[in-house]
Amino acid sequence: MLPEGGEAPLERFEEWIAARCGGYGLRLDPGDAKRLARYLALLDLWRRRTNLTGPFPGETLVEHALESCLGADLVPPGACVSDIGSGAGLPGIPVAILRGDIHLVPVEPRRKRREFLDHVRETMALNMVPAIPSISALEAGSCEAALARAVGSIAAVLDAAPFLTPAGQFLAWTTDPEALARSLDGRFRLERVRDVPGSERRRIAVFRRIPA
Repeated sequence: MLPEGGEAPLERFEEWIAARCGGYGLRLDPGDAKRLARYLALLDLWRRRTNLTGPFPGETLVEHALESCLGADLVPPGACVSDIGSGAGLPGIPVAILRGDIHLVPVEPRRKRREFLDHVRETMALNMVPAIPSISALEAGSCEAALARAVGSIAAVLDAAPFLTPAGQFLAWTTDPEALARSLDGRFRLERVRDVPGSERRRIAVFRRIPA
């Protein structure tokens, strides 16, 4: 929890996004950039009331959001996408902002974070459903893709991923795609890796589910 009253205004997030998106190789539509700034302003306000993020500067929120945006074009068209361990909405909400054709399902076990995610959904009218506490609540074969960022023991959390379609996609924001691929061996196949600009280790690894 951060002290209330010190949150950055929407305009400041717009400035930070404009200044930093080029470094990530991103060219955001002005409307998308404004929606991304609005989401970050909401997050910055809420994290001063409850423990949603660490006590880092608002500029760092922008970096996390832009890193999330790097995966937007990797998601299949019109997909139902589960955001596993969504937390404060990263990477799922930035991806949903850029990809209005997808249907986002946030998965988050902590109640306060689910309340924030639901507030974002209601306030911003995004194409997403109320956050659910566990992937066990997902119907078999209901999602074409899944996302995860900084989720510990993700291989165990995914298990056989019955909620994904037989050849469903899994995108992981990780520092060690090869180690993750080994932990998912027999269930997922590593298809490609995208580097995160400006980072020596951060990657987005794209996996494909191996049909049983």
